[in-house]
Amino acid sequence: MKYFLLLCLLPFAYLGQAQNLQLADNYADQGEYDKAYAIYAKAYATNERNFNILFRMVGFQQQLENYERADSLLNAGERVAYNKLLFPVEKGYNASLQGKDSLASNYYKTAIQQIDSIPRYGYNIAQSFERRSLLKEAIESYERTMAVDSTMDYNFQTARLYGEQGELAFMFEKYLDLMEKNEQIVPRIQAVFSQYVTDDAANSGNQELRKTLLLRLRKEPKLLYNQILSWLFVQQKDFNAAFVQEKAIYNRTKENMFGLQDLAETAHDEQDDLAAENILNYIIETSQVARIRYLAQVLQLKIKTENAQLTDYPALKTEYESLLEQYGADEQSFVLQLDYANFLAFKSGDYQQAIDLLSKLEKQNLGKYQKAESKMLLADILVLQEQFNRALILYSQVQNDLPNSEIAQESQFKVARTSYFQGDFKWSLTQLKVLRGATSKLIANDAMELSLTISDHSLYDTTFVALKAFAKAELKQYQNKNQEALSLYQSLLLDHKGDDIEDEALLQQASLFELERNWQKAQENYNSIISNFSDGILADDAYYRLGLLLEEQLGLPEEAQKIYEKVIYNHADSIFFIDARRRYRRLRGDFEPTEI
Repeated sequence: MKYFLLLCLLPFAYLGQAQNLQLADNYADQGEYDKAYAIYAKAYATNERNFNILFRMVGFQQQLENYERADSLLNAGERVAYNKLLFPVEKGYNASLQGKDSLASNYYKTAIQQIDSIPRYGYNIAQSFERRSLLKEAIESYERTMAVDSTMDYNFQTARLYGEQGELAFMFEKYLDLMEKNEQIVPRIQAVFSQYVTDDAANSGNQELRKTLLLRLRKEPKLLYNQILSWLFVQQKDFNAAFVQEKAIYNRTKENMFGLQDLAETAHDEQDDLAAENILNYIIETSQVARIRYLAQVLQLKIKTENAQLTDYPALKTEYESLLEQYGADEQSFVLQLDYANFLAFKSGDYQQAIDLLSKLEKQNLGKYQKAESKMLLADILVLQEQFNRALILYSQVQNDLPNSEIAQESQFKVARTSYFQGDFKWSLTQLKVLRGATSKLIANDAMELSLTISDHSLYDTTFVALKAFAKAELKQYQNKNQEALSLYQSLLLDHKGDDIEDEALLQQASLFELERNWQKAQENYNSIISNFSDGILADDAYYRLGLLLEEQLGLPEEAQKIYEKVIYNHADSIFFIDARRRYRRLRGDFEPTEI
């Protein structure tokens, strides 16, 4: 009975000890090491071979700078220990805290030499060094363990530690060796590389990885090296350099063009349409697969449409119809037909032809997401025609058909935007609040931006006079009625000069001036925002867009460089910071030509 009671009480004893040790750790966190030590000492008295507790006690004495007491504890513990492997590490660390570096080094050597006879404990010794931030010794321990016992593999650990040491060349070499052995871990290691690689080609991590890969390619050309180089150049947004690598991969394998297709889409998403065009032309000229050529031609035509001027529209219409004739107007050419309907409505203003095309498309054998996309574009066209209520019904149908999907969230945003165009700002805000947690970052950002526009400009103007005028101008801009929109923005700027909405009106008007290729007027607007609203939330937008205008349209790189510098030093939290810095460094001449 007595033993039974003891067994019953044993778990409670362990629970009580764990609670006491947690209390001691709390004392230690607050710097009360004496109190923490006293509690741990009581626990240690019940089991003098619990070295986890002993080493914590040693740590408390070291914090109190009682190094001799720490030595005594370690000596006493070592005398009763069956396994003394970790004591040289702890003794060496205690010696180093006293400035006895030579003695510490001898202890560390002793600890590492033990691995030769008992390699199964190499990991424990290396971990002990890691806990003390002795990375050099930890690496040596891992590598010695692998040298003694080839069945042990601690290359991941050593690669990580080289990175923590800042030894990037060794880190990249280790990780590349691991990828060569098992290409399934490439995405995992690329995620690690992302901690050291940025969009800045001058960054030390970028340069070291590029150098390592190029040296390996010269010695032994492997597809893996081309793939990682392509990935690196994509991080740097150097899509033409990535294109060279993807071409090399395709030319050697002739397997598929997925890498080239993905690269073209990424370049387009990152607004490098020139690089995207180069890649798409190569795909169209090279691929023997009709479907791949079709997808490339569709994206190429979409890019042309996005960058087209009014005079280009007839030729584009002919090109769309030619492609439809080539590939047929069925469910297989869904994307092409959707893009064509978008062009007809939003560019050439042929609303009815676009609606007729979508009506025919809807009768085909479409999937539920394709039906939703078609229905949403039809709703967009109804907004163009200011048939708001019909559009709202269709948007709601999309949400009901595919609840909680990304397209449903996009549709909900469009409900909010349509309500905004109608002047129903309260209902619009209600919809937008829900979208702040949208899974799509783009939708969440758009929702936040529109929400701020409404809330910021309705705080003091309860009649929404200026906001209604601004929404009306934005509707005309959405409808591609640029001259009407410019006129409405101008009236707004005259009638509500000094109003909080002035900087937004100036920015929107500037974007329209750019579409009309009126660079001087756009520049004046950006400068007006910079001069009069330098503390406003749109100042970084104005600086960045002005920099782009000076660099790309006015051919004034030195002036653009000065403007980008303003973003870098005065707006470090701006979403444009990274690209502004990249452009600034390129204009300054920091980037060398990419070596392939």
